[in-house]
Amino acid sequence: MSPTAAPERSDRPSRGVWARLGELLARPLAASMVLLVVYAGCSLLNDPRAFLHTDTGGKVATLRAMDARGDLDPDLGYWAEDQDPEGSVHAIAMTYRIGDRWVNVTTLPMIYAALPLYELGGLRGILLLPMLGAVLCALAARSRARRLARASPDRAGAVAFWTVGLATPVVVYALEFWEHTLGLAAMLGGVVLFLDVADGKAGWRSALLGGTCFGLAATMRTEAFVYAAVTFVVVGVSLLVARRGNIIRIAAGAAIGLVVPLALNQGLERLVLGQGLRAGRASSAAAEGGANLVTRVEDALRTSVGLNHYAPKVDWLLGGLVVILVGVAAAVLLEPTRRRLGAYVALGAAVALMLVRFSDGLGFVPGMLVASPLAVAGVIAATRDSQMRRVATIAIGALPLVWFFQYRGGANPQWGGRYVLASAVLLAIVGTVALLERGAKALAPVVIAAVLFTGCGVAWLSVRSHAIADAASVLEAREPILSSGLPHQLREWGAFYSPDRRWLTAETSGELPTALAVLDETGADRFTLVARLRAEAPKRLGAYERRSVRSISFLIDIRLTVAQYRRA
Repeated sequence: MSPTAAPERSDRPSRGVWARLGELLARPLAASMVLLVVYAGCSLLNDPRAFLHTDTGGKVATLRAMDARGDLDPDLGYWAEDQDPEGSVHAIAMTYRIGDRWVNVTTLPMIYAALPLYELGGLRGILLLPMLGAVLCALAARSRARRLARASPDRAGAVAFWTVGLATPVVVYALEFWEHTLGLAAMLGGVVLFLDVADGKAGWRSALLGGTCFGLAATMRTEAFVYAAVTFVVVGVSLLVARRGNIIRIAAGAAIGLVVPLALNQGLERLVLGQGLRAGRASSAAAEGGANLVTRVEDALRTSVGLNHYAPKVDWLLGGLVVILVGVAAAVLLEPTRRRLGAYVALGAAVALMLVRFSDGLGFVPGMLVASPLAVAGVIAATRDSQMRRVATIAIGALPLVWFFQYRGGANPQWGGRYVLASAVLLAIVGTVALLERGAKALAPVVIAAVLFTGCGVAWLSVRSHAIADAASVLEAREPILSSGLPHQLREWGAFYSPDRRWLTAETSGELPTALAVLDETGADRFTLVARLRAEAPKRLGAYERRSVRSISFLIDIRLTVAQYRRA
């Protein structure tokens, strides 16, 4: 035997293993299981007792209260309801009194789905829901990518599954007990089904199912109404132009599908609480649509190109520069030429700008286009390829309406524009398919940048969760606790909440006398004040005198003032 024969034989098993692994990961079920395991691994980086956003704290506090009582009533309880019947200084901000209940959640089905998971696996167990939602998002991306691809649809679908699953903001929200991934998956499913109708591949049954998807999404995410409306218009125009299908039957199916989940959810809310929740939020958002246009324009800039690090105008300018650089790189990579040095330079500059932004610490990046380079590539691809434009039209067409109706203020503390995640993912699908058609070497640089940016979001969630949980661990037992001037501080500590916790939150200085009166009337001889600034902890507060004050580390650039007060 020739001496050179042995290496050839030893190489064959290696190539066979990698080929079989690739085939395995291209199968939807196997890929979904692997992606779920990756999410579970990423979640281990976080402290499960703290979260990306304060909304999650309210949900977890509700779960803890339900579990402590052993019932299905989403009542947070309030230890000082006799002294403060309006709940103006309830510990968990944005808690409303509904009858004899104190309610903080905005959607009931997810809470009920999470309760058995909480009883089985605690705070890590409930993360299965958002992780499954993220996997469904990736599967929806796979489905649409297969339809967009001109060649090798199976390959395009498999690649889109992984790019959306691991290189978009979906990853960050997969690690948070929130409705975002589940609502997003339903919206994406609706888009996929309706575009099949527009393509003549399906009829009213798909419209019915697609409407149901949007209805399910709307029970969790108010922006689903916008994406449903834009999708209906795009598909309707496509059908009229192509003179395809029975439009009346399709529209009726879509309407019925949309209404049924909303009606069922409304019935559940009335059964449990005696009144609706989601309908009130939707009508409130609609009523405030367009109010304070200056703030809305600023929030639109924050959630499209915001970096959340500099003064607003500088922040938007630098974020816009990152987006332009990624766009230039995508434009070069989408060209048939193999001269791609300019693309690599532009992407390198974009990454360098992001490294500068994170040079003194991690933090939120609210800009959708900044946090998702693949979405930028999708915008560029849609201007060049008519086949991609319908998906991009839905994604881009929804943006002005979302910005017009979204809740004002508070746009900075989020990752990748949480109200416009559907646009980010739809554009990322377009970008993935378009770049892949130019070859893996065209797609890879943008995916690498996207993974780096997304990795910063995952790392930030880890840092933030540990910092919040550590602070709560130090202070949780020093009851009574009064949070002053920090509206959502105790809501952040929802994983430490129980109905008998003697916690109070004075969101403004005007509510501080109410909180002090509650403490006085309940006979508290002492309390712990948590505030941001030392000046907010004066020597005397009502009937109480300050005995000690100190500063403790909280987040990267934030410290908390903690003062002990005793009755004078």
